[in-house]
Amino acid sequence: MATLRGFDRKFYFSHATTQTTWGTLEAAADLHPFRVNSDPFVIAPEFVNDTDLVGGYEEASSQEEVARGVSGSVTQNRAVAAFLGPLLAYTLGTSTDSLQDTSAYRHIIIPTPATFVMPTFSALDLFTATYYIAYHNLAIDSLELSTQLKGWLDVKAQCVGSGKTATTGVTVGSLGAAVTMGPSLKAGDLKIYLGVDQGVGLPATYSQTAENLPATATAITTIIKSFRWRVNNNLLADEAYGPGSGILRDRAERQRMSQSLSFSVEFADNTYLAYLTSQNNLGLEFQFVSATLAGAATVYYGCNIAFPSVKLTAVPVTGGVGPLIANCEALVLHDGTGPTVQATVFDKSAAYLG
Repeated sequence: MATLRGFDRKFYFSHATTQTTWGTLEAAADLHPFRVNSDPFVIAPEFVNDTDLVGGYEEASSQEEVARGVSGSVTQNRAVAAFLGPLLAYTLGTSTDSLQDTSAYRHIIIPTPATFVMPTFSALDLFTATYYIAYHNLAIDSLELSTQLKGWLDVKAQCVGSGKTATTGVTVGSLGAAVTMGPSLKAGDLKIYLGVDQGVGLPATYSQTAENLPATATAITTIIKSFRWRVNNNLLADEAYGPGSGILRDRAERQRMSQSLSFSVEFADNTYLAYLTSQNNLGLEFQFVSATLAGAATVYYGCNIAFPSVKLTAVPVTGGVGPLIANCEALVLHDGTGPTVQATVFDKSAAYLG
């Protein structure tokens, strides 16, 4: 029997529908294929043996399973909006979806502070027409977006499942077809806007051609070298294995959510050091707008990430004898009005978290 090849593997997940019934896989038709750079999820049983008991042997003579976990990352190093959008929605928890322009949809994705229960999805690794592994109730523990000059938008989501898997029971021929992906997003599509001490909240409209911050902002696209944003949901660990659940998790709940944001700019003056020492309230927006229409005339595949309130925590300057770079670390703040972060995704998917 020939060893299977990774390039033949297909990754499916319920990008538009949550796994609403705990322990019941979403229908095969709701699992759609996406191209990823990550390996299959790791199935990790937790065992105990009898070496802590007297009356046995010097070495273990029995072993029992006490818990089972599933975890791993889902990564796309050339992110497309149709893949990025669902991951953001599963990470932050709320998506408001609306038709904008002849089959082009806008998804406004924000955190859900009112609940600690996370939406979960079903996934499946298809190795051949015969061999597959299906995974139940996966939730996103953390998500990271990053890009740099002459680079692509990279997305990595660290996932944790209930531990329940299946290798039978799915009709492979009924799996969903690929959705319309659109182009990969890259640094060349990126525009960055900065507002200083500009108030609170976000506007009600979401433009792909101008900034979407509380007040007038300045484009700083030409001086940005890179950016990285990370969300941590801090999912429950041992506490998720409730009484009566056997060896599996019976819930996907987060603890306290946290974010980290960093970006680097060309060091031409003391502007960003002044923002640090004066503790100015900054608004930042990272706006990826591709050149490919998702609709008929006005909506392009893309993604905006807006932070209405951040403050710098460090601005070390590096570069040696070459060009100097100010490496800005920032704390994402709640402004008392709106969400701490808002992602707006434009693609052809009608809805997420259905």
